Amino acid sequence: MNENFPAARPTADLPLDFEAFFQREQKSFLALACFKLRDRRDAEDAVLEAGRRMYAKWERILAHVNPTAMAYRILHGVIGDFYRSQIRDARVQAFAEPPDRPDSSYLKELGDHEPLDLALDELESRAPLQANSVRLYYLAGLSYGQIAERLGTTPGSAKVSVSIGLQRLKEIMTKRSGRDE
Repeated sequence: MNENFPAARPTADLPLDFEAFFQREQKSFLALACFKLRDRRDAEDAVLEAGRRMYAKWERILAHVNPTAMAYRILHGVIGDFYRSQIRDARVQAFAEPPDRPDSSYLKELGDHEPLDLALDELESRAPLQANSVRLYYLAGLSYGQIAERLGTTPGSAKVSVSIGLQRLKEIMTKRSGRDE
């Protein structure tokens, strides 16, 4: 019951119409993308691109053992593609003329999130399921059942993943704050 072998669940509650599915899941997709990308406009673009890819693969998604988990896997792929394109664009923009006045106000806002982001990244490298469970529960506000559906696990497993993930996250942040002092 992991990402490669998700828990089988009936698709009776899954609408056969893509538009109905996307409308139902769009807020959750956007919440996850906003957290990972930190900019709502980028997150909206990522969700729309993920929706386009899901629409193109809708029949394959419906045939999957856990269609919702596959849809979230597509969204994670789009978010990864976004970061890769940012790296490519940064290489090209290095040769472009700099703007007249750079605006760095958004960097101050992001600085407040940096300790949490670093801790979540470290947790994700060690235990990706726990990190994603913590993100979905605390940052996207999903229930354990919704988390289980999206990650291809059971609600009990999602609850345990959130609990253990939160404990590990606290340990990581405590260690980091101890090193910084």
